[in-house]
Amino acid sequence: MDITPFVKIIEKQKLNCEGVVVFQHREKIAEYRWIPETPKSCYSVSKSFTSIAIGMALEQGKLSLGDRVLDAFPGVIRQPGERLVSLALEHLLTMTRGYGGFSRPATVVEALEQELKYEPGSRFVYDNGSTLLASAMFTQALGKTVRDFLVDALFRPLGIPDPEWAESADGHTMGATGLLLSTSSLALFGQLLLQRGQWNGRQLVPPLWIDCASRSHVSTSDSRHADCDLGYGYGFWPCRHGAYRADGKDGQFVVVLPRQDAVVAINSNEKKHYPVLYAVWDAILPAL
Repeated sequence: MDITPFVKIIEKQKLNCEGVVVFQHREKIAEYRWIPETPKSCYSVSKSFTSIAIGMALEQGKLSLGDRVLDAFPGVIRQPGERLVSLALEHLLTMTRGYGGFSRPATVVEALEQELKYEPGSRFVYDNGSTLLASAMFTQALGKTVRDFLVDALFRPLGIPDPEWAESADGHTMGATGLLLSTSSLALFGQLLLQRGQWNGRQLVPPLWIDCASRSHVSTSDSRHADCDLGYGYGFWPCRHGAYRADGKDGQFVVVLPRQDAVVAINSNEKKHYPVLYAVWDAILPAL
């Protein structure tokens, strides 16, 4: 595959893209780098890895989507309101816990003390606090952090070197952000998703969880961007062309294209990051 049209769009628009890897039919068909490859923060792509860990825990019977958040942290909040009492794991995964805006709580207690403006499940509000709580529920249920669990359950089987992943002040994997991965490692993750969790003859992740996590569970119709206007799954964004993606704030993307049997992984350092995704549709998709 000729990646030149994509490179030209990126450079013409002066987008600070760092590297791109394209897989199709389980083969690497294109790669281009603007800077040497190294693990870097993939920001909110981290949320998708947290979702996968939770799906694995659900299969083991350690968690369920209906688990109440406060049951994982008994006694932490002395007089919880009705909304907090009703808050469940599924609300965290769909960004519908009811908090009124974006936040970055440093601890579980800080997240639980945030006032819930809306009924859980009623409204999508993108927020790192939701994923931190989901990660902490995972730790409580399995006795290990999301990062430590995924080292053996996912990263090493995929051939991804043990990655760094930031922890909260109270010892939980941040979940929402802070995971450091190279573009090549993101591409391997995307290929696992495309194969519905199967890798070298092993079923690492339940296929039905990947199907479920990658489809819309809540409306995001007030979005300003076409690829954020199709709802939100469990840590993944459905997008155009029958695709879905993991998405980080500075242009980190894992785009899974089942119709084309392809994956596009990108690392960037670009504040205007959606034009990087649009370049995928304009220059890579037509060549697949």
